[in-house]
Amino acid sequence: MGFMSKIAELFSVIGKRLKKEKKFATIFYSAIAAVVVLLVVVFAVSCGKDEKPTDGEEGAQQEIVTDQETEAAEGESEPTVDYTVPDVALEENAHADVNDIVNRYFNAMTNGDSTTYASLKDGAEQEELIKIEKESAYIDEFDNIKVYTKPGPLAGSQVAFVYYEIKFTGINTLAPGLTTLYVCPREDGSLYICDANMTEQDTEYIKAFMAQTDVADLFAMVETKYAEALDADTALKDFMSTLSAKLDAEVSAAMAQTQPEEGQEQEPAESQEQEPEQPQNVEELVKATDTVNVRASDSENADRIGRVAQGETITRYEKKENGWSRVSYDGNEGYIKSEYLEVVETADNSTQEETTQEAPEEETEEDAPTTDLTAKGKVTIKETVNVRKSASTSADKLGVAYKGEHYDLIMEQADGWCKIKFNGETGYVKTEFVE
Repeated sequence: MGFMSKIAELFSVIGKRLKKEKKFATIFYSAIAAVVVLLVVVFAVSCGKDEKPTDGEEGAQQEIVTDQETEAAEGESEPTVDYTVPDVALEENAHADVNDIVNRYFNAMTNGDSTTYASLKDGAEQEELIKIEKESAYIDEFDNIKVYTKPGPLAGSQVAFVYYEIKFTGINTLAPGLTTLYVCPREDGSLYICDANMTEQDTEYIKAFMAQTDVADLFAMVETKYAEALDADTALKDFMSTLSAKLDAEVSAAMAQTQPEEGQEQEPAESQEQEPEQPQNVEELVKATDTVNVRASDSENADRIGRVAQGETITRYEKKENGWSRVSYDGNEGYIKSEYLEVVETADNSTQEETTQEAPEEETEEDAPTTDLTAKGKVTIKETVNVRKSASTSADKLGVAYKGEHYDLIMEQADGWCKIKFNGETGYVKTEFVE
């Protein structure tokens, strides 16, 4: 009770002063107002911390969290793709899982196991599977397999440049070869060989590796070893010159057996049998739009028998429906993807040739179009060399011919120069640098 009486006495004193002293009243009321404002702020902050969201706000926050979780999940299930080509060195047999699928791939080709072969790829057409079965009859084994890799654009993928040597039945000398495989991961982590589903960006990415020195050197090495093997064994050379035609005939016969029987669609079946014969009489002069490989048959997995440089002209015998062209290469037949070829002119321009023969004195060698010159054969560049506009080291340079490239020979001159077809033009190289 004494405390309460003191409080009452204090308020009484304050009340009297508020009535008598205006300055004291102003200070007092200002202090009270400040305390009130402070209490309001503290209360508001406390409520803000403890306040729970309404049903609508809670749902919105939950939706945001769900989206973030979904994006994270998608990021885990869909590997990233980076088409920036890295400048890294080739690795030899560096990835056990890649080595494993490559060995299974070659075992399937050795045994003609089309079922296993198809399971290792993202897609294999019936004609390709039949060819695997037929080709295995000529193969004893694949030996000395070496897997050189560089990272692919897809996370976890590898671009494999696979060196191998084939032992053909009845042939003593091994035939070296090199094939390119794009090995990708499936969702379960297993690997497969991507082929049918390769995008244009995938192809350009792999082509960029071809321009890197170590890969180019690898291709050149294999091409040299292949040429040396053919030169050392005429039996192998003769066998390789006929293998492609044999396989084509066997595959065509097998494909014909898969056509409808008896009276069903007989006329289309007959026309399909006649189609391979029709292009035999159609010859075209075509030009390579990019440096491209020449294969022993119409498959990216076939042996690589050489390379045609950008701008080089060759004769095409057949443009096949499967996207490949049958061409004349180094005295034999080879196959190039049609997308890398464009027509220069047809080889049977009889009217133009007759006109040229009837009035040869009206046309000088300088006036004659270079595409009308008949190639006398092929030359292979022994060392990287400049190509000149005329037979002189002081003549303007047309470009550079690289070691291992092949060109049509127009004339071997007595002055130590060879006239060749180079990127659609007539060029000259020193004879000592070609063979």
